[in-house]
Amino acid sequence: MENQTLLLLTIEATADEEVRAFAEMAAAKNARLICLMLCFPPAYPVSAFGALPYSTPEVSAEWIDELNTSRERMKERADALEAILQAEGTSGDVQVVQCNPIDVRAAVARRALVCDLVFVADSMRSGDADIFHSACYGVLFNSPTPLVINSSRIPTPGRVFVAWDTELPASRAVHAALPILKAAEDVFVCTFDAEANEANNGEDPGTDVAKWLSHHGCQVTVNQYASGGADIAASIERRAQEIGADLVVMGAFGRSRLRQLVLGGTTRSMLHQTETAVFMTH
Repeated sequence: MENQTLLLLTIEATADEEVRAFAEMAAAKNARLICLMLCFPPAYPVSAFGALPYSTPEVSAEWIDELNTSRERMKERADALEAILQAEGTSGDVQVVQCNPIDVRAAVARRALVCDLVFVADSMRSGDADIFHSACYGVLFNSPTPLVINSSRIPTPGRVFVAWDTELPASRAVHAALPILKAAEDVFVCTFDAEANEANNGEDPGTDVAKWLSHHGCQVTVNQYASGGADIAASIERRAQEIGADLVVMGAFGRSRLRQLVLGGTTRSMLHQTETAVFMTH
């Protein structure tokens, strides 16, 4: 993480202690921390009563006052976060984005393009669900940058659980996480319901990526699990807890995006859970 740029996604309700933990981590690694505070503007009042065709709509004075008040409040909160960064000796800055829900993905993705890792503050879940989901999807779908959830202490884990399959997202995740894997004490390459065949998973699923990681100096163990029909996300969580993993590395949306967004899936379930730290890329 030396000299890396980290992007922390926050909301107004993000506690000082949470931001301070990330600031301490960044300072210890000589990394730059960008705090991006996301918020929605006040709902715009819409009324067609008494309106004439092609007439100019009148903006409510009350709405303008409410908008200005919210901007002042965001500015005060941003100043408070800047003070935390300065107190911890952390290089970085605080940026505020107040936009409509439909624009969150683009706003987050644009900043993620020029960062090395994107962290999501736990408090993002307690706010508007649209902000959390849109922010995560913006990073995963519209940037190449890895997303980390449920952790402020990456990247020096003792044990890393790699949820492996032969899909491109999983391979991208492992490549992106390689510095973390090389620093870890133990790496567990884990497959679920992988069929042993030369065409897809190889004759011994997981051993190919394990050999590659071993050449990089990683201490690797391969575990081949059968889900028994259980939900894969739940199986990943359970197996990661069994081996005492500090971090799960996985590919995101290896299957159809639309299917997972509408019907659910492993990626969506792992984004929703709050107990396991996850490093993922698409």
